[in-house]
Amino acid sequence: MDIEVLEQNNVEVDTFYRKARYEDEAIVVNILCISFKNDPHMNWLLEKSGNPEKLKIMMTYLFHKTMNIGKIYLSKDEKAVALWKSEIKEELSLEYIMRNLRFMMDIGILSVLRILKNERFTYKQYPKRQKYVHLYAIGVLPECQGKGYASKLLNPILGQNAKNSIPVYLETANIDNLKIYSRKGFKLYNSWFNLGLEVYYMKKTI
Repeated sequence: MDIEVLEQNNVEVDTFYRKARYEDEAIVVNILCISFKNDPHMNWLLEKSGNPEKLKIMMTYLFHKTMNIGKIYLSKDEKAVALWKSEIKEELSLEYIMRNLRFMMDIGILSVLRILKNERFTYKQYPKRQKYVHLYAIGVLPECQGKGYASKLLNPILGQNAKNSIPVYLETANIDNLKIYSRKGFKLYNSWFNLGLEVYYMKKTI
């Protein structure tokens, strides 16, 4: 849901953040790389890659994928970012093919296979032929954590989707995040265990 749409629906939107543009790529990727440096899920997905820039490659890929089929919101002080997707699937295009080929070559086939296996299970958790929103990733720089940044990025989108009875989904491998998201109204409904990693699936409905 765009900030402009939220405003049209009389939803209070904090001037704390704005919609990211393509020229914000370096800023967004940097926030995500710092935020996910020790993330168990991301580290597991990329474990088999020998590329020293693998985390940056992954976050750059997520940036472009989300810009194509979702929305990215960036705090105006460039300290926090949230990536959102919907049920819309990315259409086949030359840009799509080239981006995925580059990603496979840069990250390595073993990591790509892990990512695909994880995504197959994840997409089975979403409703079919129904609108939904997926919190793809959220990152806050360490010096700003605990200062309400995540809530300011999440609350307007969660509120608008609750108003429209659209479910919101997310997944995390960090068990500490379960309490954080539960306070936002998310419920744990499934988990996936594979090769020592457990991923928790949560959703927020009316």
